[in-house]
Amino acid sequence: MTLEVTLSPFLNVRRLKLNCTSANAIWEFCKQNVTDRMKVITRPHVAIMAGTKIGTGTFTEKDGVKVLTCAHVADCQPHAHYVDHGDSTEIQPGIWCADPGPAVDAAFAPIDAGQWSKIASTAQPVSMSRFAARHDPVPDELLFFRGIAGENVAYISGLGADVILTGYCSQEIRQSGDANVFEMFWEPGKTTVTQGTDHGVRDRVKHDDPAGFSGSLVWNTRFVESGCDLGKWSPNDAVVTGLLRRYDVDAGSLLAWRVEHVLKWLA
Repeated sequence: MTLEVTLSPFLNVRRLKLNCTSANAIWEFCKQNVTDRMKVITRPHVAIMAGTKIGTGTFTEKDGVKVLTCAHVADCQPHAHYVDHGDSTEIQPGIWCADPGPAVDAAFAPIDAGQWSKIASTAQPVSMSRFAARHDPVPDELLFFRGIAGENVAYISGLGADVILTGYCSQEIRQSGDANVFEMFWEPGKTTVTQGTDHGVRDRVKHDDPAGFSGSLVWNTRFVESGCDLGKWSPNDAVVTGLLRRYDVDAGSLLAWRVEHVLKWLA
C-alpha cells in the first residue's frame, strides 16, 4: 500500500494589507493550496531509492531518461521504486555516475528502455527546461520538495511497498547558506498536514525525521513572485532550484545544492 501526504510548516507571513488574524488565515490557505497542487504535478517524476538505506530520486531527461539523486544515496546501490495510484514498480537503474565529494554529492544513472517501459504510461522525466539557470527566489518564496522519509516506510521490496510519500513546502532561511548551498526550514513542531491529504493518512504519517529526502529536487514554486495570487499562479510556473542533500542537525535546517552547480555538473 502506498499513500501520499502533503505537509506545510508555519511559514513567514507575507505583508498583506489585512489584520494579523486575517493575514495568517489567508496565508495558511494559500500555502496549503500550493503544496497540494505541487504534489500532483511532481508525482510522475519521483522515485523511492531503496538500497541499504532509503533516499529519493527524480527522473530527468538529458541524453535519455536518467534518475538523479545524491551520491551518498547511490552508494547504497538502490533500486528505484516508482509509486502510482497505490502500487509500486521496481526499476533497476544502470551504472551510476557519481561524485561523492562534499562539494558535489550528486549521482545519476540511466534507465534503459525496457525498464522505463514498465512505468512509461504514468511516469514522466523532468525536462531540463524546467531547471532554473540559477537559484534566485524572491524573499520568503515557497520552496517545495517531494520524496520519502525513512520513518514513513513500513516495508518496500520488488513485491510491493507500504510507504507514505511526502510533499513538503518550506522557505529559505534568510541570511543563511553560501555560494554552494542554501538552507530551508525544517521545524517538525510547526508542521501541519494539508487539507488535500486523505484522512486515512493523517494518523499514520510521521514528520519528525527528514532522513530519506536526500536526492529530492527542490522547486521554486514562484508563488510569492506571482504576487501570492492563486488566480494567476500555476504549478507549471515552478522551476527546479536545487538538489536536497542532507539535514544539518546543528542548524536544524535542510541543505540543498544550488541549481546552477547541478546544471554545471550535469553538463
